[in-house]
Amino acid sequence: MRGALDVRRCCASSVWHGLASGAVLAIAACSSSPNEVATPDNVATIVVSPSASSVSIGGRLSLSAVVQDSAGQPLAPADIFWSVRDANIATVSGDGVVTGVAPGTTQVSANVAGKSGIGTVTVAFPQSAVASVTISPSKPPPIGKNENLTLTVALKDASGKDIGSGRVVTWTSSDPSIASVAAKAGTYSATVKGNKEGTATITAASDGKSAAVTVAVKH
Repeated sequence: MRGALDVRRCCASSVWHGLASGAVLAIAACSSSPNEVATPDNVATIVVSPSASSVSIGGRLSLSAVVQDSAGQPLAPADIFWSVRDANIATVSGDGVVTGVAPGTTQVSANVAGKSGIGTVTVAFPQSAVASVTISPSKPPPIGKNENLTLTVALKDASGKDIGSGRVVTWTSSDPSIASVAAKAGTYSATVKGNKEGTATITAASDGKSAAVTVAVKH
């Protein structure tokens, strides 16, 4: 259900389910009535930590909340009701543990005595591990001194699917005095420069996997 609201009390011992205004409301409380809540009288602010965070689908993230008075001093432990704006993206337990459900961003609130603190949670697909690294061209043509050559890496997961941008690729040369290599920011490519006659091995590595090609620099 789109826009479902999930509300839970930190000392949960029983759960009620109701339907109101098209939203599913789940309340966890210690007492027999959700109105029997022990709250301090001078709540001014509630600080949720971390204020912005991310979690993968199926992953868990623990949030905490500090209840403060008008002077910014922490108050004695209070009953905290945790809620999430969109339960289709993430859910929250009675003790502030967020579980990722689907990709997206939503807000998680800690509520005490009519005051709320808000944290933002982004849910993303879990990253696939890099299973293979391939450099193209696999047999680079010879280059001359001060000439450049572009190499590009393809990363694949265990199923053979291409892995999109965002991974770190480290480029190295076995002998930079012959051929140096520099990564192109924001891409999976690198520029090899010929410095003197000879051959050098250029290696690209990501997530523990690597590939290498030999570059010859002619006179």
